[in-house]
Amino acid sequence: MRALRSQSMACWLIGLTAAVCVAGGCMPAEWSFQSSPVFVALLVALVVHLSLVIIHRMKTKGVISDWAFLATHVGIWLALVSGLAGACLNEELRVMVTNGYATNEAFDCDYRTVRLPYSLRLKDFRIERDAADATPTQYAATVIIDGKEVTEVAVNAPHSMGLGEDIYLVDFNPEGSSGEVNTCLMMVERQPMKYPMLAGLSLLLLGAMARLKN
Repeated sequence: MRALRSQSMACWLIGLTAAVCVAGGCMPAEWSFQSSPVFVALLVALVVHLSLVIIHRMKTKGVISDWAFLATHVGIWLALVSGLAGACLNEELRVMVTNGYATNEAFDCDYRTVRLPYSLRLKDFRIERDAADATPTQYAATVIIDGKEVTEVAVNAPHSMGLGEDIYLVDFNPEGSSGEVNTCLMMVERQPMKYPMLAGLSLLLLGAMARLKN
């Protein structure tokens, strides 16, 4: 009976969270619904309940004999916790990179200066064009990071600075009639909880597939 009540509460919390997500998606972006106290409180309640369910299941049935159930619920728990933490830790910075000098000065969404732990300088910029009609097909920049040349940073092909930090090419500024590019805009995206969230989703998928087979 206790297990049934726990499962019923989990279903209600998950269903309510899903309904709130759908409702929040219909609201204007400036309302910032996903960071509202109501939404955060609901997610915290779901995380706490899942934690109690996982602990109770491990005590009563062990880990090995009920690994699919635990994988599913631990995956959900890890994805939720990563999402909550990521909402506070994720960061997007903009950097103007030129071929004249190296810079480590970036700006956040509020135009505040942020110092990067490395410097960036543009070495070369390349535009690939279609052979038939000469329309641009790809933009790529060769960047020097802390004095070392790295692989080209292209549109939709970022350069990874490590776990959870990537550098993207966002825009460029052609100069004069020659169209030579000496300055480009890059984005430094920091998502420290990206891989924990992927691990949680992988566990969820693995556990769900195992439970379906059984």
